[in-house]
Amino acid sequence: MHHLIAEFRPVAPFKALLLGATAIGALAVASPGAAQDASSPTDQETVDRSAADDSGQAEAAARGVGEIVVTARRRAESLQDTPVAVTAITSAALDQQGAVNISAIAQSVPSLTFNTTAGNSGASNAAVVFIRGIGQDDFFPTIDPGVGIYLDGAYVSRTLGGVLDTVDLEQVEVLRGPQGTLFGKNTIGGAVQITTRKPGPDLEGYLEATTGRFGRIDAKASINLPFSETLFARFSVATLNRGGYITILEKDPLTGAVRDADAPKLGNISTMAGRAALRWEANPDLTFDLSFDYTGKREQSSGSTLLATQPLIPGLGFDPNDPASINNYIMSNAATVGGFHNLIVAGAQGCNPVFGGNPFDQSNPACLNDQYVTGDPYKTFYEPRASRSDLDVWGLTGVVDWDASPAFGVKSITAYRNTKSFFMRDDNTPLQLIELMTDQTAKQFSEELQFSGKAFDNRLTWLVGLFYLNEKVDFDNPACFSFVCTGVSTKLQTNSYAAFAQGTYAIGPHTNITIGGRYTNEKKTSDPDNFFIDIGFGLGPLAIGNPNPNPATIIDTPVAVKFDNISPMASIDHRWSDNIMTYASYSKGVKGGGFQQRVIVPRILQPTFGPEKLTAYEIGAKTDFFDRRLRINVAAFQSNYNDLQITTFPGGANSIEPVQVNGGRARIRGVEVEATARPFDALTANFGLGYLKTKYLEVTPGAVIPAGAALPFTPKWSLSAGLGYAFDLGDAGTLNLRGD
Repeated sequence: MHHLIAEFRPVAPFKALLLGATAIGALAVASPGAAQDASSPTDQETVDRSAADDSGQAEAAARGVGEIVVTARRRAESLQDTPVAVTAITSAALDQQGAVNISAIAQSVPSLTFNTTAGNSGASNAAVVFIRGIGQDDFFPTIDPGVGIYLDGAYVSRTLGGVLDTVDLEQVEVLRGPQGTLFGKNTIGGAVQITTRKPGPDLEGYLEATTGRFGRIDAKASINLPFSETLFARFSVATLNRGGYITILEKDPLTGAVRDADAPKLGNISTMAGRAALRWEANPDLTFDLSFDYTGKREQSSGSTLLATQPLIPGLGFDPNDPASINNYIMSNAATVGGFHNLIVAGAQGCNPVFGGNPFDQSNPACLNDQYVTGDPYKTFYEPRASRSDLDVWGLTGVVDWDASPAFGVKSITAYRNTKSFFMRDDNTPLQLIELMTDQTAKQFSEELQFSGKAFDNRLTWLVGLFYLNEKVDFDNPACFSFVCTGVSTKLQTNSYAAFAQGTYAIGPHTNITIGGRYTNEKKTSDPDNFFIDIGFGLGPLAIGNPNPNPATIIDTPVAVKFDNISPMASIDHRWSDNIMTYASYSKGVKGGGFQQRVIVPRILQPTFGPEKLTAYEIGAKTDFFDRRLRINVAAFQSNYNDLQITTFPGGANSIEPVQVNGGRARIRGVEVEATARPFDALTANFGLGYLKTKYLEVTPGAVIPAGAALPFTPKWSLSAGLGYAFDLGDAGTLNLRGD
């Protein structure tokens, strides 16, 4: 990979000329002071400790690991002062990793898994995020995610469209553990906060280009335009392109020889993204921010290949002279994908042993067997016409921030997002086994109003707020299994209301306690329109082979779920010295309930399920050593996970209908270590380690996961390391070399 960044900041005389031209073009009148070179303020407050007044310590901080400002508690404060397990990743770090979207943060954060493709979803458009073993891998809108994603403070509610780009980012923060008090529902595992760069008073910009394997060519550009002393704009655009890396194979219909198909390779990247932002500083205490973002993708399906097949159930035979034995053999095998295809769909093409066929014959292209297992992860027998993944996401966010007085402030975050996605998936064979299509449109409006301040001689820092979310989703998911088709379609609406409060009180010169809580009230409605067409066989909870008296059944009765919840938290932190802080915390979180979308006959009503709940206990330490040349942060925790939303098959072995129920308990224990070393100014080393021990303590009968198993998407160990060196080139700039 090759990465090049060019930045520009005009000198004062040239800046004055451009600023005047900008003002004329915008039909604005610039004041005499507009041409003066001013220092650019930062959106992140400078956080001072009482000990920071010492010039020696300030100099040490400048030489050592830099101060990092985070907003994990909805206010700007030093990372080392925040009693929360949080990792902050700058845009520069993401650029050095060659990141094309925010999923790259998983390379730097312990106990975090961030995939961009859910099961049977499109390519790089579904945010499958797990923190400390908690998340959601289903992209259906009837099931909520377990980790919240926030863009400039606004909640991004759906998994589809949650893989945001890295255009003009300032910082990404990953908060581990339930964040129910300040961030609300669906942060039961944690939260990912994305902060973009804001417009400022300086004329500046950058051009960035990246090349790499498989024809990768990325280009990004951004420019900051000051229209006046108080009105600024910023425009950014990116195009990300990479060829596919999985070749589609086909068999010659005459000779049976395997060859490359005349089709685009799977797993490519083709993304256009842009952002426009406007900032008005009405006065030093009142700021208005308005931003628009768009991401569009036109890609092939994500890369996949067939790993194994099961043409028939091993060890199951039949007596050719016993009709009951033959019937049992066919019906039992027909409950599997391979058996259904070989015995029923392709039975007349030499794949059914009852009629003398051989389903293991790899010279017969009609049979499902290992002839379609390539043994090469970069080759597959994917059906080319089923390769498509389109995504269009755009959003508007408005933020008003008013510091009414040194002890009182008001902030409003208003956001609207629109997501349109369409994709198809195949079964990685040329056979008509499974073919899926998804068409979803989601519209979301949210409003959050925050009031914050200080009291009791600044010993108390408090925040209270109100939150509202309205979401509407139109979802269609037709699927065909050989000649059996089902249509999963629904219209969803969610209305969620919340009120929250949190306060931190200094009970001593070095000790603080924090107490908070959030009340949530939510109602979801679903208006399904599901159909099921079965040509000759009854599926679902009915035993395969039994006649289905109603081959086209419509499930169209509206259903609703309601829930309310209180999510409390409490913590205590103590600073033992300028460089050592420890904390202990208790918190609860909730993940919303929902609907079972994959519904087929003989059900009349769409099943529902309730919320998941989690209680977490955590202790941690944040430390700096050797004049802040070495930073080590540690956290240890236990989470008790209740009312898990678990997939079951109530129809037994002959059922193809998964049903989501609240039917389990789990326990999660872990330790996380993050270290940053800067032995001398040019060299920086990073290290991250996560250890997780997860276990299902209880699961409901019919669940596909046995009790005692580990939670999915949760590696026992996670390890990351990085090393960077900065070469000072004088007037030519700085050359950064980094490996992760």
